[in-house]
Amino acid sequence: MKTNELIANSTIVYKHEEIIDSISNLASNLNETYHNKHVIVLPVMNGALPFAGYLLPRLDFDMELDYVHASRYENNKGGDQIKLIYEPQQNKLEGKYILLLDDILDEGHTLRYIKERLTKYNPSSVETAVLFDKLIDKQKPLDADYVGLKVPNFYVYGFGLDFDGIGRNMPHLYAYKTE
Repeated sequence: MKTNELIANSTIVYKHEEIIDSISNLASNLNETYHNKHVIVLPVMNGALPFAGYLLPRLDFDMELDYVHASRYENNKGGDQIKLIYEPQQNKLEGKYILLLDDILDEGHTLRYIKERLTKYNPSSVETAVLFDKLIDKQKPLDADYVGLKVPNFYVYGFGLDFDGIGRNMPHLYAYKTE
């Protein structure tokens, strides 16, 4: 499917300006929490990259940037196995404040896995910030500590989230119309 065909079969959930406003609000909350702390910020690749790109310049505390790359999605379908592709070295995380950034908290399995794994490295804390929190009809294994926007339970893409490999670069958040 091409991008224009995808957009023609979708509706806008949040416009770019609304997303940016929510990122500014998140930054204010994070600046308050992490004032006078040194934080390691870990975006979860690849979806959190646009979120991190807008968030990081708004943060006014001392920070280091690294990343985590893990996925349980293949061919747009969630699986049971989480594949860890990259994480920072343990000695870089011990005793540190860690802030995990993710694009969306869907069912929460991947983010929970990453948080539990990083907690084993004895950091001072591991907190999560997600740009979008999907409202699903079942209990999630974790709640994000910081949430930008709530999203209805639709297949969404744009602003970091993809649809079968495309759409991450779209400035708005879209919901694909399934009929």
